[in-house]
Amino acid sequence: MNTRILRAGLAALTAATVLLSGCGTPRSTQPSGVPASSAPADNGVTALTADEIMAKATDALAWAGSYRITATDFKTDVDETMSMDIMVSGGDFSGRITINKDAVLEILAVGGKKYIKANDAAWTTFVGAEKARTIIAVAGGRWMRAPDDDAMSGLFALGDIKEQLLKPEGLLGKGAFTQVGGTPAVIVTDSLTDMHLYVATTGKPYPMRFHSASGDGDIDLSDFGATFDAIVAPPADQVVVPPRQGS
Repeated sequence: MNTRILRAGLAALTAATVLLSGCGTPRSTQPSGVPASSAPADNGVTALTADEIMAKATDALAWAGSYRITATDFKTDVDETMSMDIMVSGGDFSGRITINKDAVLEILAVGGKKYIKANDAAWTTFVGAEKARTIIAVAGGRWMRAPDDDAMSGLFALGDIKEQLLKPEGLLGKGAFTQVGGTPAVIVTDSLTDMHLYVATTGKPYPMRFHSASGDGDIDLSDFGATFDAIVAPPADQVVVPPRQGS
């Protein structure tokens, strides 16, 4: 997960908006720097293979239906830091992503429609000063309806943990036992990425944390099964719709 996903989506958004102007890799299954402990009393996943644990974690997330994704100063592969707070409920989600502490992007998907809103620093960061001026003048701080095309899919993939981080890229390995916020967990590694998955070994086998073995940071999941009242469509007068999508 990195800001290249955001850049690809925003490039497509820019093309639509201009129309308005005229009107990491581990080498073993034992993560370094993570203290091991004896296996705790568990929900059964500690006896499973890494592939089986991943399947259980994916099923648990689907069972929960809703959850929260958070990260603070996560280092990306383009020498930036990213913080985020995203609430997911079924196919809907709402969140805020901050790049380098000043570029703020909000994303919203509700009822099959997708929207984004960004501050001036974010537009400038992603599309450059010249194009940013056009977008800022048109949007005026309002939500922008995202074009219905495949180029935007990367941007909104941030709300789909199952596809972005729970989908293995290489061979899975079973690592050490540890804890996340006091909850016992087992670590699952992927031979082709540096992200280690921490799965709860008590209660539901929720995927609780993605930890970068290279030191880039953590992405945490919490609030499983919560109700997020903030995931609502914006008022019509606060939405700018590109002409090709109709009014």
